[in-house]
Amino acid sequence: MRYHIPAFHAPGIRCIRLACAAALCVLGARRATAQQAPATAADSAAATPSAITAGRTVFHGQGTCLICHGANLEGGVGPQLTAHEWKDAKGGSYAAILGVITKGVDGTAMVAHPGGISDDQARQAAAYVWAVSHGKAKA
Repeated sequence: MRYHIPAFHAPGIRCIRLACAAALCVLGARRATAQQAPATAADSAAATPSAITAGRTVFHGQGTCLICHGANLEGGVGPQLTAHEWKDAKGGSYAAILGVITKGVDGTAMVAHPGGISDDQARQAAAYVWAVSHGKAKA
């Protein structure tokens, strides 16, 4: 139900309403990216070009990741893996992403070592997901 408040709809109030709407948009954008941890030296060290390339192969192949997360990490059955507010891999760090891949997520379709991938392949897939989500590589 909408209420009409004459003073709030007066012409002089439009600027205030627009300023408030703009402020809410900016705050919302900041909140949406607040869960995206900045890249650390440890993250960058793990996400070498060769690890990212190998991880892309695992993600789109044996790891079966693309079935739930999409070919471009856009999500589907599983959550998107591009920059977003991370639910299970808190902050989106390499270590958090690796933890989800190696341990799975209780109560979801995300199993540990999906597709039977090895620990090395899990590290590679984590490097790929981390790099894409932080704008360091393309999906």
